[in-house]
Formats: sequence, C-alpha cells, structure tokens
Amino acid sequence: MEASEDRAIRIAKERDFHNARFSEEVRDAQGKYYASIKHGSSLFSKRVLELARDADALEYGCGAAIQGMELAKVARTLTGIDISDVAIADATAAAEAKGLTNTNYLTMDAEDMTFPEASFDLVFGRGIVHHLDLERCFSSVSRVLRPGGTALFWEPLGHNPVLNRYRDKTPEARTPDEHPLLRSDFQLAERFFDIGNIRFFGLTTILSVPVRDTAFGDALLKVTSAVDDALFRSPMRWLAWYTLIEFRKPASSLN
Repeated sequence: MEASEDRAIRIAKERDFHNARFSEEVRDAQGKYYASIKHGSSLFSKRVLELARDADALEYGCGAAIQGMELAKVARTLTGIDISDVAIADATAAAEAKGLTNTNYLTMDAEDMTFPEASFDLVFGRGIVHHLDLERCFSSVSRVLRPGGTALFWEPLGHNPVLNRYRDKTPEARTPDEHPLLRSDFQLAERFFDIGNIRFFGLTTILSVPVRDTAFGDALLKVTSAVDDALFRSPMRWLAWYTLIEFRKPASSLN
C-alpha cells in the first residue's frame, strides 16, 4: 500500500503538471500523433453522448470540460471533477456563460471521491485512469456508480515497445507516475466491474500522421484502420496505442 506521504507527493505533482497544462499546453509536440486515433476518440465521444442521455453523469478528470457543454443538453445532471483547479475554474466559467443549470464542476481527488454511494449512472473519462493508483481508482468509481451503471474510459496502453521507447525519450510530456494500462490492470478491474466491450486503436494508423488533415491522409487512415481491425483480432491488439473500455457495475452489486 502506498504510504500517505508518498501519495500526497504524487497527487501534488499531478496537480502542478495539469495546472501548467491548462494554463499553457506542455504537450504540443505530441498533438499531431492523435490524428491517427481520431476515429477512436470520436467513437468515445459518441458513446458518452448515448450513455449520458437522461442520466446522472460524472466526467472523471474533466479538464476544461470540452464535451460537457454538449452533454449537459441531454443529461439529467452533469458533474465534473479534476485535480486541476485551473481547469475547474475554466469549466465553471464556460458552463455559466452558456447558462447551464444542471452542471457542477469540482476540484476533487479522483482516487478518493467524496460523493455519496451510488450517485451516478455513468462515469466517463478521457486519459485519466493511467494517472492514478488503479485499485483506488476502480474502487472509488465502483462506489459512486449505481448498480447496472457504466464506466467508460479512453486510455493509452503500455505494451508496444516502440511507443514505450518514445515515451522514455519525451519525459517532459507526461508526469513521472503515469502508467499506460497493461493486461494485468484489466484483471484488477474485474474485481470491481463486469468487463464490457474493449476496442483497440492506433497501430498501423500512425503511418497516416505525416499526411494528416489532407484527403490522402483521411484515405490512408481509413485503409490502415481496416488493417488494424484485422490485426486486433489477434493478440497483437495489445500493441495498440489506445483502448476504449466499457465497464459495468453488476446490477446486484452492493458497496
């Protein structure tokens, strides 16, 4: 078990990194690569929109809540938490400017949420889980989910040696405690959730990056996505860059 002092130091580092990120983006050099998985990112956004309809939804690690303005139109309530008080101030200001009355943004520790048990039908997050102590994360998410509720995450994987070498060479783009997900992390998740659909993105599609945002780039992305889909029917799926994960809290679950 992580000592409380070590955990406090880790949380402080995460807060400082993300406050800097939302004040002045520190990962611009990596941004171009995300074009190679934009189809997966879009699918995540579409699925969140479907699940948020008429639901009490929690955006876990909401940042500046870019998608929140759209989700607030369909959700019963929309709550967002983030470790960055800078991001929460931005999200709150944006919601107020839009006149949204069913949103609430809070600075909160994602590993130790203070909401009552069974508060939400949906918990969703984009690139948040791999920053956290996973046992604390999964336990906290499970606690605030209602039985039968869904947790949806868009997260990087950590099995591709080429990607891992790149990560080693660009430490300034991430916090020291980040840990892209491994197969063993999914086994841990099974202690808290039923594992639903898991989809994989980003292997040969990275070849489309040099010609991104062009007609040829879009065509190449489509072709390489089809190649990836074929490869991901094998164990090679674990070499993907990103995964779209759907967990469900058992309907009979009691916290």
